Amino acid sequence: MSTPILTRLAFMGPIKAGISVEARWSAAHPMDSGFRVDDSGRRIPRNIIHSVRAYLNEKLIMEADLGTAMTSPVYLAFPVTVPQEGGVLKVVWKDDAGQMGETVQRLVL
Repeated sequence: MSTPILTRLAFMGPIKAGISVEARWSAAHPMDSGFRVDDSGRRIPRNIIHSVRAYLNEKLIMEADLGTAMTSPVYLAFPVTVPQEGGVLKVVWKDDAGQMGETVQRLVL
């Protein structure tokens, strides 16, 4: 069983219809690059978040393919234009070990 990964999603700026705000997503994933070794000298297998997708009201608005140079914790910031009716922003991720997760935040006007 894999350890749950803590993720957060927040907005910077006023949540008003038609205004662009900055969405900030972070994940406390270890992001093991596959280049390090443990105390016994064995290589630690690569396990990074490689795919991140953001959906606003179920419509894809951002997609990122991450690599081994991404830091831990993972941090992404991207603009979101607030719809007239508000809505829901969902960030979905997947790592090399097959673990997946999602973070959801409402855009309340």
